[in-house]
Amino acid sequence: MEIKPATIAIQPRLHAIHEPAPQPSGPVALAYGFRPFFILACLWGILSMCLWLMILYGPLESPASLPATWWHGHEMVFGFVAAAAAGFLLTAVTNWTQSRPLQGLPLLALALLWLAGRILMWWPPAPWLASSVDLAFLPALIIVIMIPILRTKKYHQGVFPALLGILWLANLLFHLEWLGLTAETAVVGLRLGINTMVWLIVVFGGRMLPAFTQNAFATLDNQPQIKTWSAIELLAPWSMVIVCAGDILFLEHWGTGFVFLATAVIHSIRLSGWRPLQTVRQPIVWVLHLGYAWIIFGFVLRAVAVLTDWLLPATAFHAITVGGFGILILGIVTRVSLAHTGRPLQVDRTTIALYILMSLTAILRLDFAPFDYGWAVSLSGVLWVFVFLVFALQLIPFLLRPRVDGRPG
Repeated sequence: MEIKPATIAIQPRLHAIHEPAPQPSGPVALAYGFRPFFILACLWGILSMCLWLMILYGPLESPASLPATWWHGHEMVFGFVAAAAAGFLLTAVTNWTQSRPLQGLPLLALALLWLAGRILMWWPPAPWLASSVDLAFLPALIIVIMIPILRTKKYHQGVFPALLGILWLANLLFHLEWLGLTAETAVVGLRLGINTMVWLIVVFGGRMLPAFTQNAFATLDNQPQIKTWSAIELLAPWSMVIVCAGDILFLEHWGTGFVFLATAVIHSIRLSGWRPLQTVRQPIVWVLHLGYAWIIFGFVLRAVAVLTDWLLPATAFHAITVGGFGILILGIVTRVSLAHTGRPLQVDRTTIALYILMSLTAILRLDFAPFDYGWAVSLSGVLWVFVFLVFALQLIPFLLRPRVDGRPG
């Protein structure tokens, strides 16, 4: 990504790796987990949305025996978002455990396993084969992440493999209905998958966002201080436990509406302590706050969808997936890629515009536009493709080059 500074630089506090990995002799794209998986996430975010739009408007039929909405939901959660999460976790766990990164042929094998799942979910020779391959990716990722955690005895980091395990269970519920082994578990699996991704963000947010934000404030004259509350930090992840349980056991029961409202309140208080309005001059920080705010808004809309007939549950979910996941992936991918390729944490005006356009994409998908719903959904899909296409054109070239500071990775 060619960076033309339009913001104040933030000097990251990176965790040193005590056992620096030797510079790999193979392709640079396989030097660190974030490189191939961020590339794959961006490309699949573009291609899967193009395929979805063509399914909606006729040139293509739904793949295999899957209902079109099932395929779309599955590939966005367990394909696109899972690839971005894999790139982040492979990189973060390496830093947290001060271990050597997964690289070279093992990293290539993991990436190809993810890719095989995407291909077979579109064109399966047999559903059981597609399910087997797709379900194999998350256990492989869990094993790769658990090895350095166990070796270094950083057991508190085990929450992330545990959440990946719940994500695998959600994917299993989806595949069991597709294979005809259960009834009415696919939608439950998709909901659990979305909620688990939010849960992952909630845990990540509590550990990293306050530090990112306070580091950014160090460049300001008045240096505002973030605030956290122990009760809120305890309630934040537990609220997601209740949300997951509610979506599995009660679906659209009115009681879940109040659970969603309470969750929104808890996370609103949490976000307010991180002083989001003070980050206006730091796009690489406020984009993470913005994505978190979209998730909170999504829970408000989920409550409205359950307690009233004003909007559909699927519409509320898109506030979380398009607004929350879309914006957070742009922000996290930007930050991790810049930091781990030796570049300053600065973004140009184009990248800032992409952050804003993704919010517009989410607004259009929620049908808040003053024109026909079909046009709003179509425009939202096209805008999603445009945002990730421009982002990929900026991102991929420097993910395929060595670090600018000459360090390994």
